[in-house]
Amino acid sequence: MAAAIGEQPSIELWYEDFRQPLSTAKLAAVDARRATPLITWEPWAWGGGTTQTAYRSSRITSGAHDAQIRQWGQTLASWGKPVLLRYGHEMNGTWYPWADGVNGNKAGDYVAAWRHVHALVTAQGATNVRWVWSPNVPYPGSTPLAQLYPGDAFVDVVALDGYNWGTSQSWSAWQNPDALFGQGLAELRTLAPAKEIIIAETASAEQDGSKTDWNTRLIAYLDAQPDVSAVVWFDHQKETDWRIASSAASATALAAALASRR
Repeated sequence: MAAAIGEQPSIELWYEDFRQPLSTAKLAAVDARRATPLITWEPWAWGGGTTQTAYRSSRITSGAHDAQIRQWGQTLASWGKPVLLRYGHEMNGTWYPWADGVNGNKAGDYVAAWRHVHALVTAQGATNVRWVWSPNVPYPGSTPLAQLYPGDAFVDVVALDGYNWGTSQSWSAWQNPDALFGQGLAELRTLAPAKEIIIAETASAEQDGSKTDWNTRLIAYLDAQPDVSAVVWFDHQKETDWRIASSAASATALAAALASRR
């Protein structure tokens, strides 16, 4: 990705589930590239689907996973350098087992689990961690963000995940960046007006529009948001080809948009 756009990332994001201990190897590799780690910590077992009773939020709050959480806290504390920790992202949707209303979780369970995990990691001395609360961009039927916010004392950075799916899916349509992020940014500013904002995941499909134009518009739109400090591109071929270099034109457009800011 860096080679495609001539830009060295200052933040590198990756994903971990609740089964593995945290290793410092990835932290060290990211640090060697002079970037800040952004770890998405997912309270589930990968591949297990949205119904995973062992990872209900109430199980986390009751202490069933405390040993694992403490290990993470101790490792993060011993690492000592800045880490962005994104626990249970996109919690306002229904596609992950930590969302309220899914997997037996009741209203308020997500917030209780967040606060429990935050307290346990902090108690291990991991004061180098900045906690990133990262919902999906709101959509019709999503859980209201105010019901899921743990509170200013438990959050350092607020974030949004948002994708332009184009017509890559039967239910989707093209969305320019302002339409995609506008409502969510307004809600974050109301909910947590003093917090730094990042776009923690974004990308565009190619189908039904100009990805090159979208890339240019994205950087211009975010550059006009003074409280948005960073954007992380989801550079993977997954549901569709989200990669920056899905075409040479896409990579060239994003590179030019970023270069214009220097």
